Amino acid sequence: MTEPSTIELPDGRTLSYAEYGDPEGTPVFAFHGVIGSRLMWSLCDEDARERGVRLVAPDRPGFGASDFHGGRSLLDWPADVCALADELGIDRFGVTGFSGGGPHAMACAHAVPERVRGVSLVSTVTPPETRDRADPFNEAVLSATRFVPGFSQAAFASSAWLADNAWPQFRTALKVGSPPEDRTIFDGPAGETLFADGAEAFRNGSRGPAHDLPLVGDDWGFDARDCPHDVDLWHGRADATVGPDLARAFGDLLPAADLYLGDGAHYSTYVDNRGAILDAAAG
Repeated sequence: MTEPSTIELPDGRTLSYAEYGDPEGTPVFAFHGVIGSRLMWSLCDEDARERGVRLVAPDRPGFGASDFHGGRSLLDWPADVCALADELGIDRFGVTGFSGGGPHAMACAHAVPERVRGVSLVSTVTPPETRDRADPFNEAVLSATRFVPGFSQAAFASSAWLADNAWPQFRTALKVGSPPEDRTIFDGPAGETLFADGAEAFRNGSRGPAHDLPLVGDDWGFDARDCPHDVDLWHGRADATVGPDLARAFGDLLPAADLYLGDGAHYSTYVDNRGAILDAAAG
């Protein structure tokens, strides 16, 4: 695995990132899921090159080699993204987010709309206003990460330990309970990248994911209905993590959105639609 590039942010924290695709292409910033890192976007390298897209994939605080940022809110993320864009000489950029990266992409569209070219979300977590459509068990777990002290940290601590000490068991843990559409992806050519991507989330322990999950499950700190950009959404009917009814509700909530509802699940929807997702973000 190639080590990430890093920058020092204005407050002294380190932010790590990787670049894929065409170095001279249209910039798109890509945001990973709650169990993920910059590595998942390496699967888009060829698609990005073909489309003339410069794909910049940062690790959020506490993921990969990015320093943890205690107490951060969702709206703190756009400042980190803009600092990275400035360092790279990028003025305007598209944003795309997978799963828990979706709310972070929306935060950029809200906070710095003048710098954002396009917005595409895949298998995205949806805002609290849609949660009456959520699976009751999934919603109960998400609520526990917000309201039960230590729950989120404990929930991810075992994953962090497995990533460091028991690789076969870590792989199994990522696959367990997945729909057939996602198991096929894990067992195919993209699988090793996705396993490495998940493990990289825990490079420095479980604090990053433990802070991230309740963050995207809580009030986002802004109203998605005020989004000034068109938003393209890709979602799978077999998604057991964020059900398709949530995606429909999110699409209805947004002032301008196109929802592409396919037959995939959480990861397979991303893997099967990589080119289109990049096209929409590039604007």
